[in-house]
Amino acid sequence: MGKEIFKFTGIRKKLLIYYLVIAVLFVSVSGFSYYNAKQILTKLESIITDYIYLNNLNNDVNSIMLEVERFLSTKSSDSLLNYYTIYNRLQEKTKNISRETVYDIDKLMLKDISFMIDELLRETDNAVNAKRGRISNEYIAHFKRANEISKYIKLYITNLLNNKLKKGSEKYMTITKNLNYVSYFNLLFIIIAVIVSVFLAIFLTYRLTKPIIELSHSAEKISKGDYEIELVKIKTNDEIDILTKAFNKMVVNVKSHIDEIKGQAEIEKKLKEQEMQYLKMKSLLKDAELKSLQSQINPHFLFNTLNAASQLSMMEGADKSSEFIHNVAELFRYNLRKLDEPVSLRDEIYYVKKYMYILKTRFGDKINFYTEIDEEVLEMKIPCIVIQPIVENAFIHGLEGLERDGEIHLNVKNQGESVLIEVIDNGIGMKKEKINSIIYSEKDKYSSRRHVTGIGIRNVINRLRIFYDIPENEEIIEIESKVGFGTKVKLKLPYYKDVISSAEATNS
Repeated sequence: MGKEIFKFTGIRKKLLIYYLVIAVLFVSVSGFSYYNAKQILTKLESIITDYIYLNNLNNDVNSIMLEVERFLSTKSSDSLLNYYTIYNRLQEKTKNISRETVYDIDKLMLKDISFMIDELLRETDNAVNAKRGRISNEYIAHFKRANEISKYIKLYITNLLNNKLKKGSEKYMTITKNLNYVSYFNLLFIIIAVIVSVFLAIFLTYRLTKPIIELSHSAEKISKGDYEIELVKIKTNDEIDILTKAFNKMVVNVKSHIDEIKGQAEIEKKLKEQEMQYLKMKSLLKDAELKSLQSQINPHFLFNTLNAASQLSMMEGADKSSEFIHNVAELFRYNLRKLDEPVSLRDEIYYVKKYMYILKTRFGDKINFYTEIDEEVLEMKIPCIVIQPIVENAFIHGLEGLERDGEIHLNVKNQGESVLIEVIDNGIGMKKEKINSIIYSEKDKYSSRRHVTGIGIRNVINRLRIFYDIPENEEIIEIESKVGFGTKVKLKLPYYKDVISSAEATNS
């Protein structure tokens, strides 16, 4: 504790320097004022001292002449005792007067006064001794002589006092004039000291408080949740510097911690989204599989298919019937496979052709099927059963009730980073409202009613969007149609040669 009191570093050092500078300024002002006042008082004291000295000397000369006169007239012992007291005092004073040769008129006059006092003392002493010896002629003569000398002494003292008064007046005028100058200078010095003190107070307090204010503003921003602040740049070489470094380190750590929390939150959000996609995909697959199973006992389709098989058996040989029944069996088997397993585009097209073979067998030349396939993309992976529902939709809603011959075109084109699959028919077409309901409606009202698979276009769109992680429906499918002229359905799939579905990746 004791050592810490006398340890002057950092802010304590700056404050100490500030107080010392202020103290030095005011001590300088006080010292200057005191010095000038002392000088003036010294000069005034010298003038007054000279006046008092000469006045006392004159009084002693008057007193000694008075006591001599009393003694000579009354021969009183008191007068004699007083005479010797004054005598000794005057003698002591004359000893202190310099007798050296000088060229100052006042000092010359004072030296003459000292000689005359010596002579005065001799004459008064002779007069007293003559009186005591009762020699009347002598003491009278000596007294007269002493009286004349005293007159000269008084004259000299008066002249010296006049000179002193004249010089003292001049000195006093000079001192008064100087005193005015000193007063003005003291006032100016005080004003300058006050201005400097105020400036130093403002400057030093600004230097001390500026970094603290910056820190407080930054801390306030952080308290309001603004962590994108610039680091405080302060160089004070004191405790505030240490505080600033600690504050900046805290800001960096807080930002890092918040970024880490945000990163974890993003990861958790993505995991939840993936989980939701997986659950949705699983739900779609279950729904599609259920409809696929239900479609196997679709009475209308089975009846027509078996009726066609019966007619072929009667009209043609067993080979044709066998081929027809074999294609039907393969198509059923394909539709019964697990929908969460991706297939190659080649296989999907192969079984679409099987489906169209069955239709052509049933309807003959009334239905014509054409393909234009880019062989380069046939090995890419796509979800199972996505083209067949669209082809079925083209037949059921576009061609089944058509009086003229119907056509379905299946085109597969490599477009670099994507593959375009087109299903085109020359059927009855559809209005814009129906197209929007197919793409955007939550329920598929037009596609699944009489499908072999029981899977509608809406289910196809959702599975494709999840499979390729595409957020919007219009990025995966486009439908162009004109009433009375036909419909074109376009699937725009990203071109990945070895793509694996999210459902497959999750299961693995």
